[in-house]
Amino acid sequence: MTEGKDQPKPRLGERLRPAFNVIAFVLVAAGLLTVLLGGLVAGAVTIGGVAAVAAVTWGIHRRRDSLKARLTRGRAWTRDRVDRSARIGWVARWASSLAKHAALTTLLALLVVVIHIAVTGRFTLGVAAVAALLGLFGALTSKDSVAWLIVCGLAVVLAVVTVFAADMFRGGSDARSLAISAAAVVLPVVISNPLFKQLNERVFTKKDDRGAELTLRHQAVLVVLTLLLGTLGVARATWLPGVVHGCYTLPRAGGITMLRTDAQGRCYGLLDDSGTGVFTPDAFGIDPVTRGLQQRLLRNNRPFRDGDLTVVWLGSLSCDTVPADPNRCADGRDYPAERDQLRGLLFAQTQLAAVRSGHRLHVVIGDAAQDVRHIEDVARMIIARRGSLHRVVVIGGGDSRDSTQRAINKLLDAGLPFIAPNLLADLGAAGRPFVDRPGYLQLGAPNMDFATDAAARLTGRFPKGFRLDIYQHPDPTDQYTTSLVNDLLTALRSTPGASGRRVPDLAGLDDSICAAPTAGPPTVLFFADRWTRFGEFVQRVDDLCGHRRPGLVVADSSVSRFMADYQLRAVTNANWPVDYYASGPACADLTPGAYGVLTAQARESAGLLRLPADFACADRAESASAGELLRACTLDAAAKQTSRPCAANDLGSFLVPAYDAVMIADALPGGPLADLDIPSITLAAGKVAAVHGGRLLTPTIAVRMWHVDPLYDPTRIWEQPSADLARATACDPPNGGTSSAPSCPPARPR
Repeated sequence: MTEGKDQPKPRLGERLRPAFNVIAFVLVAAGLLTVLLGGLVAGAVTIGGVAAVAAVTWGIHRRRDSLKARLTRGRAWTRDRVDRSARIGWVARWASSLAKHAALTTLLALLVVVIHIAVTGRFTLGVAAVAALLGLFGALTSKDSVAWLIVCGLAVVLAVVTVFAADMFRGGSDARSLAISAAAVVLPVVISNPLFKQLNERVFTKKDDRGAELTLRHQAVLVVLTLLLGTLGVARATWLPGVVHGCYTLPRAGGITMLRTDAQGRCYGLLDDSGTGVFTPDAFGIDPVTRGLQQRLLRNNRPFRDGDLTVVWLGSLSCDTVPADPNRCADGRDYPAERDQLRGLLFAQTQLAAVRSGHRLHVVIGDAAQDVRHIEDVARMIIARRGSLHRVVVIGGGDSRDSTQRAINKLLDAGLPFIAPNLLADLGAAGRPFVDRPGYLQLGAPNMDFATDAAARLTGRFPKGFRLDIYQHPDPTDQYTTSLVNDLLTALRSTPGASGRRVPDLAGLDDSICAAPTAGPPTVLFFADRWTRFGEFVQRVDDLCGHRRPGLVVADSSVSRFMADYQLRAVTNANWPVDYYASGPACADLTPGAYGVLTAQARESAGLLRLPADFACADRAESASAGELLRACTLDAAAKQTSRPCAANDLGSFLVPAYDAVMIADALPGGPLADLDIPSITLAAGKVAAVHGGRLLTPTIAVRMWHVDPLYDPTRIWEQPSADLARATACDPPNGGTSSAPSCPPARPR
């Protein structure tokens, strides 16, 4: 009785240890399952590797006595080292019972998870929770759990001191600053000995449990943890902004995803996988429809096989948001054209997977932020990841700016071909491609072709002469608008009776543009700026003309993006027509075979695209008026319209060029850029493309003029110019002949 009363009562930790052990083994199973679900092959290799190393270590430990006997018969320096190895006898204590095995097994499972994260780069919320719990219960199930908690706390404190000292002397140019920074790193090693001695004397001796004291193994872990945390703290500028803004991915061998955060905290870079981590975005931008398209493309990616094609789409998908509303772009842009291009990539991806066994399309999405401001940085990322991309072609480019040109030249210097569906600038070399080098394939005609077509049409409308007011906001880095203005002025110089001037701001427009009899030649207004300024331009024209309508308004191909946006057209309230240059072919221009393929692929993704079961293009119907698309509803309008939904009946003018670009990319052979040759390939609209010496022989996207009337009604589009401009041009020869101009559209299939 007395003995029983004198027996000390077990501490709370001892009473809970059996439960901790059970939880630990459950977490081990969860950790291993998480690793396997993250990648069966990589997970199995990781688990097998860690288990093999652990088994070898365990075997050496079990036979340590015989090994020690063999070694002690060797040289003196060997015997000395073996004697000191007795200090690591703590391994034997960990393996002496099932309870101790729980701690060891938990830490091994944690090691498996950490290695798997490093190999695959996947650090999802679930993986993070499993790793944290494994670490916690690895400490709780250990006999010296208090000691381990003290070590972790000390490591954090010493790491903070290390970072503080490094920040104090950062930027110093003398040896003294370097020495002090180095001393901050060495600090844990120096002070851990006396510190541990004091803790053992003042804390652990009172517990009457010598197995819980701080030993050499705790000291080693303290040094490693401090160095690790201190290094992360000193280098926090490279990872902390990305983590805070959800724009960070762990570096991994063979990985493609690479992200950066700019000064405003906006994310840009490369994505080839959706949902790789808790700090990694699964798509770029803020629009749910745009993000859904990206996620579908990335989910369709599969591990690389021989013959697979990698397409890096390079453009803009994110924008500068309103400070009070992070889910709305400040200038109202919505990226309908970019969504159409992503749909074109999706159709090409599913088509290649369906018709070519063993041949697939791997899509990497490169977002260079608004106005492709980071495109050069993204180009460097693509080059850095080139070894993981296999057979790769870059498609896109966004806008024809100085930075875009430099980025494309960097990619070409690295031997990567570039296909541009929508870059048209020809600054300094009228009529030539935006980048005049082998390996750069520009599908669209250069700006000079558009200027020549505009001058010819206006001459047909005003044979006695006209005045052209060209609105363009000055931007010396924007080669598209600058070269277009120059090309228009050049084309007018050879046009009898025509004159032109550039209007650099909206205040420079006057009421001579309005439809009213005036002295002198009639004034035509040409919008030669970016589509993001078209809304302000329309408002200024409305203010000038009032109840009168403008005489004749023509817009560049950039306005195709504006016309593709239902909301932007509707809010203009402009009750007058606009002629504009289309960015690609209409459904009616497609060959029967291409139309069948594209509509079949659209129906394949009907749920994502919100297609009706009987989807078909309205401009190919028997009842369709010549060139008129009534109740127009593109794929993008069907996906974006919520207050007044419409049934999709058109692909959109940006989809087909992106699809054609992938088909050309797939046909390109490997080798030096100057040796790239494609004898011929028939594209969706019937145009035959040929590549020789790394150059596209003729443009594949024709110069097409469409018009809308009225501008505010997005359901009405004419896939032809207005009656005022439907005159004979180089693309419309008289007497029903056939044009041979390279940038003219082929006859529509009937």
